[in-house]
Amino acid sequence: MSPRKHRTRSLTAHAALLVAAGLIMPGQVSAQKLQQRLADRYADRFDYGKVAAIYEDLDGKGKSDAATLRALATAYTKLGNAAAAEGAYRRLMIAPGRTVDDVRAFADALRASGKYNEALEQYQVYAKERSDDARVKGYLRSPDLFYRLKRDSASATIRKLPINSPQADLGMSVMGEFLLFSSARGEGTGGARDYSWDHQPYLNLYSAELKGENAENPLVMRQHINSRWHDGTVSFDSLAKRMYFTRNNVWYGTVEKSKAGILNLGIYFSDVVKGEFGQEEWGNVVPFEHNDPEYNLGHPSVSADGRKLYFASDRPGGEGGVDIWVCQNLGNQWGAPENLGPKVNTPADEMYPHIAANGTLYFASNGHPGLGGLDLFFSRIGSKGAGNVFNLGYPMNTRHHDHGLILINDTTGFFVSDRTGGQGSDDIYGCTIRPQLVRIAGRVIDKASKEPVTTATVVVKGANGQAMRNAMLEMKPDGHFVLDVPYQENFLLVSSAAGYNQAEKAVATNDDDLEDIVIEMEKYDYLAEGTVFDGETGQPLEGATVLLTDANGQEVARHITDASGNYRFPLEKEREYRLQAEKENYFKQSVRVNTRTATSPVIRNDFRLFPLKVNQVVRLDNIFYDYNKWDIRPDAAIELDKLVQTLTDNPTVAIELSSHTDCRGKDAYNLNLSQKRAKSAVDYLISKGIGDARLKSKGYGESKPSESCKCEKCTEDEHQRNRRTEFKVLSK
Repeated sequence: MSPRKHRTRSLTAHAALLVAAGLIMPGQVSAQKLQQRLADRYADRFDYGKVAAIYEDLDGKGKSDAATLRALATAYTKLGNAAAAEGAYRRLMIAPGRTVDDVRAFADALRASGKYNEALEQYQVYAKERSDDARVKGYLRSPDLFYRLKRDSASATIRKLPINSPQADLGMSVMGEFLLFSSARGEGTGGARDYSWDHQPYLNLYSAELKGENAENPLVMRQHINSRWHDGTVSFDSLAKRMYFTRNNVWYGTVEKSKAGILNLGIYFSDVVKGEFGQEEWGNVVPFEHNDPEYNLGHPSVSADGRKLYFASDRPGGEGGVDIWVCQNLGNQWGAPENLGPKVNTPADEMYPHIAANGTLYFASNGHPGLGGLDLFFSRIGSKGAGNVFNLGYPMNTRHHDHGLILINDTTGFFVSDRTGGQGSDDIYGCTIRPQLVRIAGRVIDKASKEPVTTATVVVKGANGQAMRNAMLEMKPDGHFVLDVPYQENFLLVSSAAGYNQAEKAVATNDDDLEDIVIEMEKYDYLAEGTVFDGETGQPLEGATVLLTDANGQEVARHITDASGNYRFPLEKEREYRLQAEKENYFKQSVRVNTRTATSPVIRNDFRLFPLKVNQVVRLDNIFYDYNKWDIRPDAAIELDKLVQTLTDNPTVAIELSSHTDCRGKDAYNLNLSQKRAKSAVDYLISKGIGDARLKSKGYGESKPSESCKCEKCTEDEHQRNRRTEFKVLSK
């Protein structure tokens, strides 16, 4: 269940001596088979050093058949000797009896050695016979995967900690001001008893003082928490004040082995209790109710609210290998274990789960595509279960084993790695992680013909509705696109191409197949487009509804504006339409569109929606009169027709329509002229069917200038802005 499997199985002294002495009875097996049996027995004890020694001896004697090389390569892999494993597999590739599974194992060994291009070649060879193997699909689907995982070295910062030892240090959790972890440094219960797999002492639980992003002064836990066997991979429930941890199935002297005699792993817990003198101490150790001596359970992780317990197990009913499972807290018991399913779990191993406070599951896997032996991944757990899985990339992941990530806040935490440069074996590192790049890939096609739209461009918008400037887009000539963007839960892809209506595709990062997105674009004969503005501020208006109806008033399409305020609709030839823009507590506006008379394939209409409130003043632009006259000119009629439509769209609104002059001329003359012009405009509105009870005219002359300049110093532009026509809302 980890680089240190935490399991043991004894070999009887009699059998060991018999085989080790090489006593061969007449008619019995050959010396080579006897050595293989001995190797099998050592493998049962996880003593892979001795297994490797036996097969090295056979190999040196010229017994280098496929079975010997395969067993030797497997032993080297178990020992974490990637270079030796690669060498054995390389020889196995040309040996008679090589299988297709050996090819995949060779590719894995090359990957663990950092030889990514050669590993990809071997995955391609393997896929010719096993094209449905999910473990290699990810590599073949994205041939640049290794480059992508390694390119962003700024995706995390890594810190060394002073608590590490030359032995294995791993399996962390936070308990208040302490970092809990396990270590094989040989202190405490069990002493320096040798574990045959890596010839280090058995794991014991430790605590260290947590100093912000650092940890200091490690001390082994005393009392009854540590046993003579493995105790590690801990998780602390701060609400229940309960520590869950992994140990071999030994409970107060009772050793519970499987039917095959294997001492498997289980989950145990202990509560913080008051001691005899009022001090806090650990209570009795209690086994988890779903432990089973036939299978391994370990690596517990309790959710922040204490309602879920995640763990790793090779129990049946999963996807294969070691899977991640979860139990629901039912109050006084834990519900039946539920497998997290195929998005998280693979036929290989998924281990070391950590559920963060925001619902993100971090875990280690050698089944998902990655850089090394075990890589770190994350998946968001939502109402639908586990979401898509993403690799944390370099430098969190290397060609070595990287696992056991826990976070103490949204971005800062600790993880374990056996990478070079540490104290030795597994070491604990501090880390700060940043948003990962995720790949979104797909194609843009014509909605009708399903052919690629080769001229399309794609823009990705984030949660704020703005185009993501740091998105890296590669658009291919065949209409395929590839986007690498910082992780967010939702994206909006916007595709544009000449002769096509703009298309949008919402992408749920955790649920959608991110590398098979299809955007369908619809051709247009004509296109209606424009922007809805706030008439008062002049800024694009978000949340406005733009409705497209046909000549009979039937809805054709509608659009809710985003922060850009833009809308677009494809239009057919020889048709009449009506566009209406509206938003609650704003004036509605509409305009008619006729493709029979359109002079351009793109018909643009912008809308200025003013807040619908009493005393709101709205200026009518382009209302001009001839000198010393007040009759309505044809160009002014065009603008007043828009007001007619506005009043028709807003049938309860009553207005005062006012006319203003500049300051030149006598006051009485200007007042009289403005009154006549205002009445003339109102009469025009009435002639178009607007009820006179909704209209009031008022001339203000030069008494309410919109510009603050002194008359003799006003520019011509300022005089023009003072000569204006406005309406004010009297009631709504």
